[in-house]
Amino acid sequence: MSTTPDLDMWIHGIKSREPLIFEAAFHGPRPTGPEVVPRLLAEMQRATDTYTRGKLIELLGGIGATDAVPKLVGELSHSDQDVRQWAVTALRTIGGDVAIRAVEQYEREHHEEFV
Repeated sequence: MSTTPDLDMWIHGIKSREPLIFEAAFHGPRPTGPEVVPRLLAEMQRATDTYTRGKLIELLGGIGATDAVPKLVGELSHSDQDVRQWAVTALRTIGGDVAIRAVEQYEREHHEEFV
C-alpha cells in the first residue's frame, strides 16, 4: 500500500544533494493537496544556489503546475543561464498559451543560447 509522503520530508528529499535521496523523492510518491505548488514556489524563491532552484523548477514543470507559470516566466530573467534553461523546459512541459508565448519570446531574444 502506497502512502503519501509528508510534505516537509519530501521537500527535504527534493533539495538533497545526495543523488539517491533526490531521485527517490523525485520519482517516488509525492504529496498531494493545494499546499504543494505554493510550497515548491516558496522553496524555489528561497533557493540561494542554482542547482536547488533548477531541481525545483524541473519538478514544477514535471507535475504540470499551471499555477506556477507566472513565476516560471519570471525565472526567464534569472541571472544564471542554467536556471533560465530549466524554466524554458518547465514552461514547455506545462504548456498553455502564456507559457508557450513566453518561451517563444525568450528564444527570439536569446537565440545565441540555442546555437
